[in-house]
Amino acid sequence: MDEPTHPSAEPTADEPPRPSRWYHLIGGERQGPVALADMRELVLEGTLVPESWVWADGMPDWLRVREVPALVPPRTLRVTLTAWPDVDEG
Repeated sequence: MDEPTHPSAEPTADEPPRPSRWYHLIGGERQGPVALADMRELVLEGTLVPESWVWADGMPDWLRVREVPALVPPRTLRVTLTAWPDVDEG
């Protein structure tokens, strides 16, 4: 699959800074925005796997979940998740 395009993240001059909005793809459809805590929950429940595409405000491009340190579960949790046991950080 080609790397998806991301929504515009540039706030207007009248907008105050806002927390990062996260987006992800499920079945090729963009989902979001959601908070980082919700993204982490999607990883832990198996909705997002290491190869899932994600993007957040401030990121230049979409990345795979496994490439985003804030979304990679700690090693102690990864061994309990079927999608993650053989995936190293970074």
